[in-house]
Amino acid sequence: MSKRYILKFPPDVVDRPIVSEIAKHFDVMVNILNADVTSGREGKLVVELEGQQPKISESLEYARKCGVVCIPLLRQLQFDQDSCVACGVCTAVCFSGALTIDRRTWELVFDPEQCVVCGRCVHACPLKLFSIAMDE
Repeated sequence: MSKRYILKFPPDVVDRPIVSEIAKHFDVMVNILNADVTSGREGKLVVELEGQQPKISESLEYARKCGVVCIPLLRQLQFDQDSCVACGVCTAVCFSGALTIDRRTWELVFDPEQCVVCGRCVHACPLKLFSIAMDE
């Protein structure tokens, strides 16, 4: 099982190897999808945790005890592909690689598994074809 979370680290714990400790002690694989961490300031990670549900829960509880705020990533990107003209503007701002242009068909390809729901494409698309929705 895998689940995505936003982990917010307060300045006083941002230098601790909490993510490494989670992987090592709780047998949970941690895939960092996005990171904004600077020593001495608040840090934020978007991660995908993979493992058995009890182990994921235990690892999140450990992180909370260390002062990390753990927020389930319940957002998903909506995309009106039928109206897309494949201008490619969104691909220029998509650092995760979720949006690419197929070199054979010259159509926009959206891979939701790669998307970290950062919202950059929402602001970049000149036709406003992207929106962010909450999961049920």
